[in-house]
Amino acid sequence: MYMNRAILKKLSLALVVAFTFTLLINTQAYAQTQISGTVVDAEDGSVLGGVNVSVKGKVVGTSTGTNGRFSLSVQQAPPLTLIFTMVGFRTEEVEITESSVTDLTVELSEAAIVGDEVVVSASRVEENILESPVSIEKLDAISIQQSASPSFYESLANLKGVDFSTQSITFKSINTRGFNANGNTRFVQLIDGIDNQAPGLNFPVGNVVGIPELDLESAELIPGVASALYGPNAINGILLLNSKSPFDYQGLSAQVKTGANHFDSNVEDPSLYQEYGLRYANAINNKFAYKFNFSYLRAQDFVAQDTRDRGPASYGVVERGATSRNGNRVYNGVNVYGNQLLTIGQIADQQIAAGNQNVAAIRNLLPDGEAGAFTPTGFPESSFVDNTSESLKLGTALHYRLTDNYEVLGQFNWGAGSSVYTANDRFVLDDFNIWTAKFEVKNPNFFVRAYTTQEDAGDTYAANTLATLINANQEINDGDGSFIPTYFRTFADLRTQGATVEEAHTQARVAGKDAQPQPGSQQFSSLANQLRNTPISEGGALFVEKTGLWHAETKYNFADIIDPSTVELIVGGNVRRYDLNSEGTLFALQDNGEEFDIDEFGVYVQASKALADEKLDLQGSLRYDKNEYFDGQFSPRFSAVFTIADNHNIRASFQRGFRIPSTQTQLIDLDVVTRRLIGSNPVLVDRYNFESNTVYYEESIEEARGAINAGQSMAEARALLEPVTFDEFETEKVNSFEIGYKTLINNKLFIDAYYYYSAYEDFIAEIQFTQAVDITERGNEDARDGYDPAPGFNPDSDSGKEAIINNNVPNGRLQSYGFDVNADGTVEAHGFAFEAKYILGNGYSLGGNVAFNRLISQQDLIDQGFRAEYNTPEWRYNLKFENRKLTQDIGFNVVYRWQDAFLWESSFGKGVIDAYGTLDAQVSYRLPSLNTSIKLSGSNILNSHHVTSFGNPRLGAIYMVSFTFDQFMN
Repeated sequence: MYMNRAILKKLSLALVVAFTFTLLINTQAYAQTQISGTVVDAEDGSVLGGVNVSVKGKVVGTSTGTNGRFSLSVQQAPPLTLIFTMVGFRTEEVEITESSVTDLTVELSEAAIVGDEVVVSASRVEENILESPVSIEKLDAISIQQSASPSFYESLANLKGVDFSTQSITFKSINTRGFNANGNTRFVQLIDGIDNQAPGLNFPVGNVVGIPELDLESAELIPGVASALYGPNAINGILLLNSKSPFDYQGLSAQVKTGANHFDSNVEDPSLYQEYGLRYANAINNKFAYKFNFSYLRAQDFVAQDTRDRGPASYGVVERGATSRNGNRVYNGVNVYGNQLLTIGQIADQQIAAGNQNVAAIRNLLPDGEAGAFTPTGFPESSFVDNTSESLKLGTALHYRLTDNYEVLGQFNWGAGSSVYTANDRFVLDDFNIWTAKFEVKNPNFFVRAYTTQEDAGDTYAANTLATLINANQEINDGDGSFIPTYFRTFADLRTQGATVEEAHTQARVAGKDAQPQPGSQQFSSLANQLRNTPISEGGALFVEKTGLWHAETKYNFADIIDPSTVELIVGGNVRRYDLNSEGTLFALQDNGEEFDIDEFGVYVQASKALADEKLDLQGSLRYDKNEYFDGQFSPRFSAVFTIADNHNIRASFQRGFRIPSTQTQLIDLDVVTRRLIGSNPVLVDRYNFESNTVYYEESIEEARGAINAGQSMAEARALLEPVTFDEFETEKVNSFEIGYKTLINNKLFIDAYYYYSAYEDFIAEIQFTQAVDITERGNEDARDGYDPAPGFNPDSDSGKEAIINNNVPNGRLQSYGFDVNADGTVEAHGFAFEAKYILGNGYSLGGNVAFNRLISQQDLIDQGFRAEYNTPEWRYNLKFENRKLTQDIGFNVVYRWQDAFLWESSFGKGVIDAYGTLDAQVSYRLPSLNTSIKLSGSNILNSHHVTSFGNPRLGAIYMVSFTFDQFMN
């Protein structure tokens, strides 16, 4: 291995040494300063409880009680600066010049508009959002509280340029700037610095096991490339979710949400939506603090209902795009499962290989190709997939301030749930769970943290795989078999009796349907339960995944050593290990029978310099990352922000990012019925003999079959076959340029706009190819063996090519594969976004944003035989009208979102997603005497049914009422 455990230990030791050194040079004996006072509302003089009071440049701080009072002891002689912050109010800084202050009164003014907020993620240091060197979006606690969406996560769709792929109520994938996906491996999501990915899948799992809403302080989103500071895979954006510190947000909070969905949904009567949350935090002597979180959600999920046919066009049996079988032999509905394409001849050859001489005697009556093609009758998703969605989250944290400069904390979060997500199959997440544990030491200029993420797929199963196995089962109905064996036996019997091919197909379908167990029957349930409890690697549908992630990182800001007015310098680094564990279900095995580990590390440096009387800020970053299976990568970033007339900020940046192929892209070895997914690691290329037993692009085989159907000669069809050549697999890189403008005019008009251009190199895309293999080998053999070639078969000969085109390989069968490769040349994309918000007066505000994204190189990818998978509408916009304080206790907002139609392409399928618009609205009412707020809200209140991506659920309205109790009403 590139990085063994000894090296990992040395790097971890280096982190500890760095921390110890930093602690020593920053630990000094200070005089003590005592401060106490009251914080009030500048408008009416009322006391403000729950205000965070902190010392600038230190970790020490406190918060005001319900009477607005605070008391603080600081191990530092004056002067020092106190910072007062509270949700919905402007931050105030107060300089303390005396060692004892007992009558301090601080007034906080309400913040009417975004503009002077502080963000950290753009540069890993605190800075005003107006002066950020790159585009950044922030969702503050007020926006979270007043969202009309069922949860804060959905309200991220209101940010400009953000695309959502909704796979279930609790499972949503976020993306920016194109190449959207279900389970997006180009987007990174961090919760308190912890990578919120399922380690074996390498993509964020939305908020199904994420952060509870009551504990969320803010969300910061950087669209586009962020590799220079955050490492691999953050090439389409990064989302940082920050929880509330128990020092800053104390007391008890509780929330109840209840509502209903499934109005006019076609598959479900109106049903209950319910969510409960609880948070408690307390600080003792401003030295020790703790918190506890709980949330639980349960609802009947929306259901995928797309019945459009996606059968192979080359067989020409069904008009592509048909929405039902309509009596045709070949039909494969998008969300109708178990209807894979088969041929009678293919099944006959399997029977003959198994020793069935009766079939061998009539082989000439059993057709191949189009004449023999059929698909079983499938099962709609709604007929057998339980659409009950649940999410349970538990979390706790302990914080201790070693000194005024250092804080140590331990954090544990556990989440479990049942949901559905779309990949190469519709995976039903049943009792899926992830837990994380973190230990961290930090001060304002330094942190060192270590954490682990552990996942367990629980009883997760693949819906299409399950349905396919049920249709193929040989052991039910007292040995008569189910759909496929009954269909084949009936067809063969009828052909021996003189029936035509079409007559045999028609009657075989009737017989197969009669033998088929139906959802809801005892027979179906018994077989489904058996298959759901049998791993895919053993011939069932159970998805086993228990991969773990181990990570350690540090960052140091030299502000205490180097004067920041000269240059601000930060350095950092990390080590990481993926410990793959799917029990042979998902990942390839090594020759010794164990699954692989993947090690990587990264280091970075960033320097910032203010020039021209701080009107020009220059920043440069450089990061180096190394994965044991790929060459090391440098990720630079250069940016400049020029401030004109105090508030007009023009920014420009260049960034280079890269994506390490996911654990699945590297090492997957999974039979998904329609094809086998194979990782691009050279070990698997050799194991499956891809270079010695020629494989052909599936698209070229389909083209050759189409040529035969169109009357062309076999010689002309053979010439269309294109073999696959295998080059060294590389990481995906992107160079991105951005210019932007941001301003806040007269504290009334906020404007933010940007244009970007991105050029991808070694773009990773999936291809599908086909190989002739020994007919006796099926999909669930030992994962260390691969497939042997068909005995005596030469796929490069004219006769061999003809056999592949006709799907009639002697002593063999055709095996389809999904495999990732690098595209040639440069893949270009560009776009822009514009946002404006204006304060109308009396608390009313009107705002909106529009975004445009386009893949310039789409045709180039198509010409190379790739799916472009840009999966992003060219145009989308949001409009928002609100008044947070219509009266002292009533507020409202209305949000309209629209996006145009676009093409979605993925391993699950390809189809047009229609344009749609949705309207969200909420009205909230505060009861200060009870520390409670009530909110009536509706998501998609016009019940505009739509889907966000191919194969995903048909979404409708959710109407809700929520009750939130907060001890400090903050």
